[in-house]
Amino acid sequence: MSDEENEISEEEQLVIAMDWFIAMWDEAIKRGVTEDTMGMITLSATITKLVKQFGSENAAAILQRTLDNVKAGQFDLNEEEPDAV
Repeated sequence: MSDEENEISEEEQLVIAMDWFIAMWDEAIKRGVTEDTMGMITLSATITKLVKQFGSENAAAILQRTLDNVKAGQFDLNEEEPDAV
């Protein structure tokens, strides 16, 4: 099989990454880690990886867009979805 045949679509990558992330989060909570701790560790690890991957300026731009989206309500959860991430 060639490298192209082994590649998965961006959508498939997102689904796999989200599934693994949710499973990791749930397992940590089950083992006694608080949601606050998970949130802070996740943010810290994410920022570190963004800076490493894209550099400080580009990482800051990505984070600013995310902050703007949060302020605009993009991540607000519906009352019917208490377990949504």
